Formats: sequence, structure tokens, C-alpha cells
Amino acid sequence: MSEKITTDSGLVMATLIEGTGDTPSTGDKVLIHYEIWVGEGVTTSEYNSETNTYSDSIHDSTYDERNPFHGPIEVVIGRPTPDDDIYTMGDSIQGIDEALVTMKEGGKKELFIPASLAYGDLGASSFHTFHGYRTPPSTPLKCHIELVEIKK
Repeated sequence: MSEKITTDSGLVMATLIEGTGDTPSTGDKVLIHYEIWVGEGVTTSEYNSETNTYSDSIHDSTYDERNPFHGPIEVVIGRPTPDDDIYTMGDSIQGIDEALVTMKEGGKKELFIPASLAYGDLGASSFHTFHGYRTPPSTPLKCHIELVEIKK
């Protein structure tokens, strides 16, 4: 893993795999894989019958065949889910967009996305997020993203 870089916006990135293909631009449609770790306060449907509680910390991955969002997902760089609207395929978040325009096809990065570049002070319901889980207000995200392909 390369050295961590913090951008002016507060996004922290580390390159895991450099990639060798083209680099996308804002407005491009791309296919990405992601792994995301969201912590305390996240609503999931994973119930632990031994403790009679729901999981409040998730790891979600498009590499997991059991995930309804498995396989690479489509993102349009620079197209967020509008406030008070439902996520539609292609919607993204600012932190991922900022990283994608620095990557080459085949590349993979680890990201620490501050809340201001994710779902902000309001958070998001499960219907507003690319990963399908409720994200509490002011929640930063840790994720890995892989730029699989720039769609032509």
C-alpha cells in the first residue's frame, strides 16, 4: 500500500493497486467494485438471536455473491443522489467521485471519506445510499474502491 494522501477536501486515499488503463473524468459512467465498513448506528437486517440484537456495524462488498449489489456497480462521476430522492443506479458520493478521477482502470484505493464528502450532517436512509444501508448523520466511511471499467 502506498503512503496515505489527504486532499484539501479532507479525503484520505492510499493506492492499493496502481492500475494501467485510462483515467475517468467528471460525467463519465464507470463500473466499480467496493468494500465498505460503516460503524455504529448503521441499521441492518442482520439479527443475532443469541444476543437479541441487530448488527450495528457492517462490512459490505460487491465482491460478495450473496449481496444484492454484487458484481461491479455503475457510477456516474459527479452525480449524487438528490436530497429527498431515492438512489438510482449511477448515483455516487463526492468522496468516491474525487478518488475516481485520480485512478486508472484496474486500480484500487483505500479511502477514508469524511462525512462532508459522504452523506453529511443529515446522514441518509437506506433508500438514498449506494450501499443500501441507513447511514447515520455525520458518519465518515471507510472503503476500498476498484475502478473496473470506464464505459464508452
